[in-house]
Formats: sequence, C-alpha cells, structure tokens
Amino acid sequence: MDKEVIPSLSLMDEKPVVVQDGEYEPYVYEGREQKLEGSLQKLGSYDRLYLLDLDGIEFNRPQTNALRKISTRKEVWADIGARDSKGITDAYIAGADRAVISTKTISSKECISNSIELSDELILSIEFKEEMISPSEEIRDMGMRGISEFCLEEGMDTIILVDLSDDRFEKKYLHRLPKGDYDLFVGGISKNEIDHLKHPNLSGFILGLEEAVKYNQN
Repeated sequence: MDKEVIPSLSLMDEKPVVVQDGEYEPYVYEGREQKLEGSLQKLGSYDRLYLLDLDGIEFNRPQTNALRKISTRKEVWADIGARDSKGITDAYIAGADRAVISTKTISSKECISNSIELSDELILSIEFKEEMISPSEEIRDMGMRGISEFCLEEGMDTIILVDLSDDRFEKKYLHRLPKGDYDLFVGGISKNEIDHLKHPNLSGFILGLEEAVKYNQN
C-alpha cells in the first residue's frame, strides 16, 4: 500500500484524549494514562501529525502552547477550531506547518477566502455525520462537492473528509467529492477500512491516536 497514514492527536487541556462511548476520556496505554510526551513517543515513527485542538474547537480557546511543543518534534497539520482568518493566523504563529479550515467551525465563505489570502498551505476539512456539519447555513447549503470545488478554485490543494459517525465509513460520501488536481485524505475510520476505500485523488488516511499506534505496531 502506497497511501500515507497520518496520526490524529486530540488534545483537551493539553492532555491526549480518545472517544469512549461518546465521551472524551484520557488516552490509556497498557493500563497507564498517557501525557502529551508519552503519546508523542508512541507516534515517533510518524513524521507528520494531525492536531485536533478540542479546546479551540469547542470553546474557542486554542492550546497554542501544546502546538508549539509538538511543532518542534513533527510537521503539524493543525485544526485549532478557527472561526475566521484570525484563527488561521493564530495557528501559524503557534507553529503549525499547515492550518486547517474546518466546516464544523468556519463561519462563512468570506472567511475562507480571507484565510486563503494569508497562506497557500491551508487544508479544507469536511466533517459529516450523515450530512455535512457546519454552523453556517451558507456553507451547509453548498454541500460537500460545492465547498470542495469552491476551495479548490480559490487555490487550496488538500481536502480531508472526516466521518464523525460511529458506523462504518460509507463509500458513497467519497463519490460526492470532485476529481481533479488535489490530495484527498479520509479520517474517522479504523485501520481495517483503509484498504477498501477508493477515489482517484485518495492520497492517505488520518487515523485516531489508538488506531495509529496499532497500525504502527503491525
């Protein structure tokens, strides 16, 4: 398999967490609760990391100190919950190699355009649970294909499609995305699913912390 696998590290109060029964719980490995440093060590073989800043996403309080620490160790794609171009600027100031514009937090098409003017290293993350998730009716009405085409036309070159449901990833969602000159990554899946997903632009997968550690051990 020649597709890249990128681990996703979810942080809350600078501590790694995972989802258990719909709730965020501390990341436990071999019976011991892991701190940030220990989790980074377990992801040592990965050069690139996807940071999911839950404090930034849920409370608009980005964990910039944690991002700075991680960025000295690895290339970081950072989703700090940016609502507008200022949030994107904050991600870069804190050390992100690439900042993520997420449908679940970005407030409008205008904010996307303003953010793209700041950098050509932005990534679009499309989150869905049956339908695309967004606080903006304008963005929801665009649908997956519409928001993808808009961002690609504006100059972005990487899209991540993230399944937030508890079910197995349905391939039909991949067919909603355009073909073209860009890199596509799929998140919110298990390591057992990666060999079964196909799209002409598919470049790799984003695996949660536990799944990424297991994948690294295979």
